[in-house]
Amino acid sequence: MVELTVPYENRMEEAHTFKEAKYLELTKELKKDGYDAKVMPVEIGARGFVGSSAYGLLSKLSIGGNKRTKALRLLAETAENSSRWIWSRRNERLLHKDQKSLMYAGSNPWQATQEDKTNW
Repeated sequence: MVELTVPYENRMEEAHTFKEAKYLELTKELKKDGYDAKVMPVEIGARGFVGSSAYGLLSKLSIGGNKRTKALRLLAETAENSSRWIWSRRNERLLHKDQKSLMYAGSNPWQATQEDKTNW
């Protein structure tokens, strides 16, 4: 089982340990049922830093040389672009939330209502 995680770079080790623990029981159950199961958490930092676990995964899959270099670059770019997209949507939502709260102040968000003026 491969679990891809995109944490902040300063939490990659913590994320790896968490993912290993998360799937420990499932791995034990699968092994008990006769399956050959292994958990391979892979971390690619939110800013595109590739953790050593990604190198290990590609090595176990016998991907080396130029193909490994290309795969690692694509993983890093995808993680970085996805993180950027998530943050832009989050910021966009916050911006719209702020605009909506301003709209409740009156038809013109930059003009104070009579109630606002009396509370000054």
